[in-house]
Amino acid sequence: MSTFAAPPARDSSFLSSWGSRAPRATGDATDFDDLVIGSGVAGLTVAALLANTGRRVAVLEAHDTPGGYAHSFRMKDYRFCAQVHYIFNCGEGETIHNVLTKLGLAENVPFLRLDPEGFDHVVVGRERFRIPNGLPKFMGRLLRRFPEAERPLRRYFEVVELLGRELDRLDAPVDRLSLLSLRALAAVVRARHVLRYMRWTLQDLYDDVRMPPKLQAILAGQCGDYLLPPRDVSLLLHVALVTLYDRGAYYPKYHYGHFVETLADAVRRRDGSVVLLEHEVDRIHVEAGRVVGVTTKNGKRFTARRYISNADPRLTARLAGEHHLQGDRRKLDYEYSSGTVTLYLGIRGIDLREHGFGSFNVWHYPHENINRIYDEQRLRHDLSDPWLFLSTPTLHSDEPGLCPPGDQILEVATSCDHARLSRLRRDDRRAYNVEKKKIREGILDVLEQRYVPNLRRHLVMRVTGTPSTNERFCRAPEGNSYGAALTPRNVGPNRAPFRTSIDNLWMANATAGLPSVSGAMGAGVRLYEELTGDPV
Repeated sequence: MSTFAAPPARDSSFLSSWGSRAPRATGDATDFDDLVIGSGVAGLTVAALLANTGRRVAVLEAHDTPGGYAHSFRMKDYRFCAQVHYIFNCGEGETIHNVLTKLGLAENVPFLRLDPEGFDHVVVGRERFRIPNGLPKFMGRLLRRFPEAERPLRRYFEVVELLGRELDRLDAPVDRLSLLSLRALAAVVRARHVLRYMRWTLQDLYDDVRMPPKLQAILAGQCGDYLLPPRDVSLLLHVALVTLYDRGAYYPKYHYGHFVETLADAVRRRDGSVVLLEHEVDRIHVEAGRVVGVTTKNGKRFTARRYISNADPRLTARLAGEHHLQGDRRKLDYEYSSGTVTLYLGIRGIDLREHGFGSFNVWHYPHENINRIYDEQRLRHDLSDPWLFLSTPTLHSDEPGLCPPGDQILEVATSCDHARLSRLRRDDRRAYNVEKKKIREGILDVLEQRYVPNLRRHLVMRVTGTPSTNERFCRAPEGNSYGAALTPRNVGPNRAPFRTSIDNLWMANATAGLPSVSGAMGAGVRLYEELTGDPV
């Protein structure tokens, strides 16, 4: 999954184990060529690329570690990536590889490919289905298992592959997940099916081809990657994600902490550039239609010729004064994506490979009606029998650094309502903690009943994150996981990096772009190319 709620990085001293270094001393320097607000992947990408050209770049980050949703945090002897579990576009000629090559870092950050015969396992009820790389192979497996559904299956894969090819031809220009830029939409003749299906949901396609319910669940098995049920998610977004993971699902060999710190160091090592942690921007000062500086909560003021916000666009508008961004009202009109509950578990004394885990993820659904499962969890606050995403990073890479030798890590996530948990935390902290424990124990019950008997006996570390955690430590409004919700309404020309109506302020983030490591990195690249004309 791309993003989940994360506990705070309480002890940043562990960062030395990733080969990082402290920010270079800069004396009293507070004036730069470019200033980036936030050190999420999009912010770090554009900052590193600009610094690589010799520009003096400052990145101001509120948290005590860089990376945004991709940051890693330490709990005693365990290190967990906050919200990222597997990524795509790491192959030669693809976004992540291209950025690292441009920065001279491709050999420093190798990636391992998850099992191509089944990088995701979807469990519906009591049946398990492996999703392999290669859409024809996946279709063939399903046809052998469900021969009576040949017609809807063939039509579904035909539409997915057709849209995938058109999205490729749009070539906009970094990443297919940046699929609907204005530049891309100019190619309407080459993308007539993209335009036809632009307002469709995945459920619309299911209904159109008359897909049987169980197959609907299997084909939407990765829906946690966008945290929407088939009824609500943009069909084009679903196709983009499915076809991109189909090319290869990856995990960084030295884990996400090393990946993020390598990007941050690409900024730090350039003369005159810095990444300043615990520097939360609380005001963007605007005069005569231009940003003239920013101030931070620790009382410092910074200036630059150009400003880039990696923060949520609405939050950025509040920092700058919403009246200065009236020309961007349409781009600031969106609903947020769902929040999540995440369990970070340290395990000792068992091998998870003996319980159905490996170099792949497991998606668990208690029954085949995914629309109803989401409604039960988000609308009725019932997490008694939730869908679950199960990730085992210590089985994706055997490189040390995540836990003591012999131990393993299991990360578990599901969707939930932010408003209720936030209200509990604000009004009754005891009730909030009771609810967190109830959700955690319910998830552990499912894991013991379905996957790892007596799991609790082997837990040596357990940490629970909620949407409120996300809101506090990742500055994610309403605890959202993916910025604007990935509905047809929010997946369109506005979902791209853009120059605001403030002359020298740009935005690049999950909403002004798209979520996921590749989507965010693609947003950073697109903005860099627009600012410099230098292709990545």
